Amino acid sequence: MRGIGPADAVVLPLDRWDVRVDWPQDPEGTDLGAYLDAHPEVTVLTNAGIFSTDLTPGGLLVADGQELRELNLADGGGNFHLKPNAVFAVHDDGTAAVVDSTVYDPTGVVHATQSGPALLLDGEVHPEFREGSENVAIRSGVGVSPDGRTVYLVATFRPVNLWDFATLFRDELGVDDALYLDGQISQLWVDGLSDDPLPYLGPYAGVITASPR
Repeated sequence: MRGIGPADAVVLPLDRWDVRVDWPQDPEGTDLGAYLDAHPEVTVLTNAGIFSTDLTPGGLLVADGQELRELNLADGGGNFHLKPNAVFAVHDDGTAAVVDSTVYDPTGVVHATQSGPALLLDGEVHPEFREGSENVAIRSGVGVSPDGRTVYLVATFRPVNLWDFATLFRDELGVDDALYLDGQISQLWVDGLSDDPLPYLGPYAGVITASPR
């Protein structure tokens, strides 16, 4: 983990880390502490994107090559539907990507989660974000290096606006494509560096995990 301004970032080269998406499909949601107890190999864990009130993913979720929730291109309110939204995907060739949901291609995808809004696409900040906005919150997101071989999980430790969160990925990490995962309830747990996950912030739906290869 490294500090970058108002946030912590976990840097995950995919030749050394197994990055996965999972959704246990528990009707009572996913508790991070219980998930870690059941998966002791996991050393990095965060909640994987915006979810519905019934504790199901808001959009696409793929785990181990199986589509557990289909792509959601519907219009609506809230951050998830602030278009363009995007998909974070891990492919069977050992690369990852963040892509506009409307151009998502399932070919070769092993793990994926959909959330919104997109923070960056091709280095461009989401068109609805405004520099200096007073809409601030704790935020989490995922970005991918331009060569697709490194994943960055980022969570802020103080409230920031979406413009600042997006440009943090671009200017501090050199990322062209990044996706907003969630807000105030987000947690990013790293073995040996983080306290136990806080149960009152959950439960969640899907999770993103990383384990050393």
